[in-house]
Amino acid sequence: MEEVNCNLCGANDAELIYVQKDRLMKLPGSFCLVQCRQCGLLYLNPRPTLEEIKRYYPEEYGPYNVTPEDEPSWINRLDHNYGYWKRARLVNRACPRGGRVLDVGCATGNFLNMLRRLGPWDLYGLDITPEASQYARERYGIRTFTGVLADAGYPDAYFDVVTMWDVMEHVYDPTSTMNEVHRILKPGGLFLARVPNVSTWDARLFGPYWVGLDAPRHLYVFSPTTFNGLLHKAGFSVRKMRSLILGYPPFALSVRFWLDEKLHNESLKRALLAFNRSRLPRLLTLPIWAVLGYFNTTFAMTVFAAKEESTPG
Repeated sequence: MEEVNCNLCGANDAELIYVQKDRLMKLPGSFCLVQCRQCGLLYLNPRPTLEEIKRYYPEEYGPYNVTPEDEPSWINRLDHNYGYWKRARLVNRACPRGGRVLDVGCATGNFLNMLRRLGPWDLYGLDITPEASQYARERYGIRTFTGVLADAGYPDAYFDVVTMWDVMEHVYDPTSTMNEVHRILKPGGLFLARVPNVSTWDARLFGPYWVGLDAPRHLYVFSPTTFNGLLHKAGFSVRKMRSLILGYPPFALSVRFWLDEKLHNESLKRALLAFNRSRLPRLLTLPIWAVLGYFNTTFAMTVFAAKEESTPG
């Protein structure tokens, strides 16, 4: 484990918010989530080192699953593809002329493959997991780099668009990462990212059981204020922040985490967890997620930012 200062403002002045455990993969360990008293950033401190964190990303970790086309259930295929299509449509609308795009944290390349169907895009992907980046390269023909962004060595002003879907919360040095994104983007180039939003109602409702915390994989947990501060510090102007509706799945995971710890009647717990996993509550709550998404109050925020001409400070 390693001790760190606040990545946004550099202060060493934080208060303990929660002591967390790995609720998703149920691996051993105890992790302190703290909040900087100076700027409000939430982060793990101390946190696993780069070598230690690898054990918390086992093969069964969700984002490294294979392509939806290999999913035997047509309903699951439709569900997964719809999620990738929503992201791809956002990018294509933001930059309809297409161009050169880099997806940082591309996993097995499903988003980039969907983006290819919508416009004239030159696809690049980056992921720290060799198996995932190899899969994207061999299955979809995407130019992939295995490792972290700082080591990829892309040329200055090379990309029209850089995307990070559910990645920034995993990054060890968000400030340096955003400086590198600024460097490799063309002037006026776009950065699109999705991160869990700790200011939403579900984060307040579930507290330490909120899925957006996901210790120890989520090293940072952003609010609109802290994420905007990070982007501005790196030389970006934020054009828009909005919700990309994720709906029931993250809510259901938060419910599962709460039930796992708080409900001690095992028979009742199994019954409620089975209902929680079924499609019925998802269908019943669709109107609720639609309304919450309209008012930008669901789980994650999607950020559209443009590279400013000035050098990041």
